[in-house]
Amino acid sequence: MYVYLSSVFLLGLIIGSFISAVTYRIPKKINFIKGRSFCDSCKKKLAWYDNIPLFSFLLYKGKSRCCNKKISIRYPLIELVSVIGAVVAWLFFGNLAFVILFFLTLCIFIIDLEHQIIPDELTWIILLLGLIANSQSPMTVLFSAFFLSLLLLFLYLITSGRGMGLGDVKLAVALGLWLGLEKGIIWLILAFIIGGIVASILLLLKKAKLKTKIVFGPFLIIAFWLILLWK
Repeated sequence: MYVYLSSVFLLGLIIGSFISAVTYRIPKKINFIKGRSFCDSCKKKLAWYDNIPLFSFLLYKGKSRCCNKKISIRYPLIELVSVIGAVVAWLFFGNLAFVILFFLTLCIFIIDLEHQIIPDELTWIILLLGLIANSQSPMTVLFSAFFLSLLLLFLYLITSGRGMGLGDVKLAVALGLWLGLEKGIIWLILAFIIGGIVASILLLLKKAKLKTKIVFGPFLIIAFWLILLWK
């Protein structure tokens, strides 16, 4: 048990560091497979010991070793969330597929929150993984997923895309594969409730206006994991 948890913990740290790079590079159309990591401030390539998850940030007191500029808190925060999420997913499901699913949804959460886009490539990977995980009844889960996405597509059309984007509709297909129809409907309702609460708080704090566009993807992902964990 402890061996598995230790492995998942280390995997979370390593993948968390990779997610930091992926979520930074994909929106900027930078290749995240090739090329070494570089400093956001001076663009100098980083040594391997500059990229040790969490440890490097603490060792250099939150500053870049090459130019002494402050490192964004997003990097250690993403690595920490990756570790916690990976461990929780393993403890609840004991299946590596759900750990991978968490990493993928975390990527989408961050990119949508920061750039208001949901990369299709990440959505398709979740969809493919969902089909593999539910290979015994693919038609049933596909029907459920497309039905759920039709509900969001309807809202997209009647609001002319102001309430959500097509990326949210595609994400509903991919995530719907993991829930089924009954849980999926509860999931969408919960996502709208969470979104409404957050929007109301932002309005009360005057951090947003009625016409401010608030991304819906993060609410879909939060509600998705709450439903999954609520067995």
